[in-house]
Parts: sequence; C-alpha cells; structure tokens
Amino acid sequence: MTDMGAAVGAEADSITDGVVQLRFADDENSLHALNAAELAQVLQGLVEFTDDMAKNGLFGDGMPPEVLVRPVKQGSFVLEAILTWAQANPEPALGIAMSAGGALVKAFDVALKRLRGSKVTDFEHLPNGNVKIKWADGDVSEVPVPVWTDLNAMKRKTRRALSKLMTPLSDQAERLEVREAKVDEESDSVLLSEPEAVATRGDYREAITEPEEVVEEAETFTVEATLQSIDFRPGEKWRVATARGTRLASIEDQEFLRGLDRGTPLHKNDLFEVTIREARTIANGRTTKDWTITSARRTKRGNDDGDAGASQSSQP
Repeated sequence: MTDMGAAVGAEADSITDGVVQLRFADDENSLHALNAAELAQVLQGLVEFTDDMAKNGLFGDGMPPEVLVRPVKQGSFVLEAILTWAQANPEPALGIAMSAGGALVKAFDVALKRLRGSKVTDFEHLPNGNVKIKWADGDVSEVPVPVWTDLNAMKRKTRRALSKLMTPLSDQAERLEVREAKVDEESDSVLLSEPEAVATRGDYREAITEPEEVVEEAETFTVEATLQSIDFRPGEKWRVATARGTRLASIEDQEFLRGLDRGTPLHKNDLFEVTIREARTIANGRTTKDWTITSARRTKRGNDDGDAGASQSSQP
C-alpha cells in the first residue's frame, strides 16, 4: 500500500480528469478473460461507488465526474476507467492538485481497510475539512469528513457497490490491483508501479456479507394507566396497561417507590398518570420495545375490595 497522506479535502487549486486502472489477476498472474456478466457488475459497481463518494464531497461541489471506459488491453485483464468532468468544477475537493481518479483510488483504499476491520490509532481534523486517519499498520489516510463518515459506517449501499466492483474475485480472479494513472499515460508503464490498493477474495466475501442493520429510536409520552402486575423485588418489571398497549415496564420513579415502601396502599383499578420512555430497536424489519416509567401519579383511587396486582405479596 502507498502512503495515504496525500490530502483529499476542501481547499485545492485544481482538480483534473484522471484514470482508475483495475487489474484482475489469478494465482498465476495470467488472466486473459472475464465473464461478461461479472464485467458488467464491475462497471456498475465502479459507477455506484463513484457516485456515492461524490455525494459525500470527495470531488467537491457540483455534479460527479463521468465514468468512461477505455478498450481492454491484451495480457492480464486490465480495465481503465476515465473520470472526466462534463464541465468545469468550480470548487474542487482536493487538498493538493490531484486527479479525480487519484481521489477515488484513495477512497477505495480506505473502504478496503474498513472491510478488513483495520484499527484506527488516531484522528486529526484538519483546517481544510479533511480528517487524517492513522492506522495501526502505520498507513495514513486523508479524506473529507463526510467520506470517512460514510465509509466508516459501511452501510449496505456502500457494501453493495464495493462487492459489484470486486465481482470477479468471487471465482476467476484472486486479486484486484487498483492504480491511479494520468489520462495520457501509457497503461503498460502504469502497471510497472506498485498498486495503491489491492483487494483479495476475502475482501469480496466481506463486502457481500449483509450486516444486520439496527435502528434505535426513543419516544417519551404521558398516558393513563393501570398496574396489572406488581413486583417489588429489585430490578423486576411491572405489567402496565395503557391505551397504547400492555407490557412490562421498569420503574424509575424513586419517589413513587419510596411512597409504596412507606405504606402507601395500592388498590384494584387504581388509575395513574404515567410518563413512559419507550426505547425501540428495529432489526431486520422487526421492532422490539422496552418501557421505562419515569413518573407515576395516582389520579383515581380504585376499589377497596382487594390489593392491586397478583405479585404484590413479594413486597419485603
């Protein structure tokens, strides 16, 4: 891997067209053909990854660069994509003069590190709007903050684009070498240089792994309630019936609990005004809810013909 310290940020003098060179190779370093359907996936993944990075400010403001493809060279399977601007880019996003291809290669390298679970040892927010990332292996990366936020999250959309880009690693190819090149640079001379990033079959397998997406939400509401089941043991939940459903709830209102400890009676059908904090966890389309009563106030006394709750006898 090359040093990723070259800046990709918000204060550049210029941004130019550039080339991203993708070289797929097998274990004998000799791969002369790719499955056409897989090649189509590579191109689609490259476009999607470029668009995703553009939306996060990798190339500055304005439209993302257009992705063009050069004819495939003979020998090992080499694909060259030209990132070119349809119009002048008024506010480039590179901390130094750099091609769009170079910026994308650096973002791809950061994406690979995230897929591999590489450890970050230090962050530094820079005046140009970038974040400098120091990795445990000594590499240093510099990308715009929104790009890092997106790649660090490694959401399903990003994984899908990366997996498409690396599709030939599923069977025919053993590795993908990614290099930056100038538009007028000969392909063969570029191939003599060390790749800026190398993806392996393990990276592809990690990219196609669909992580469980968990969404956590919280809401606080006040509602009328009855206590159907009471358990005074520490940490135990009480069953609470409300117009928004019936479920077990933890009790956080310490003043309410102290009043019960001092002998405040509970009666059947007592009505309470309770404030409930509902924590919702959404995973794979399923929602679980957890209730906590933060405040409870009796508003109407119930019947005197029995104590409330079957488990009130557990009171010490």
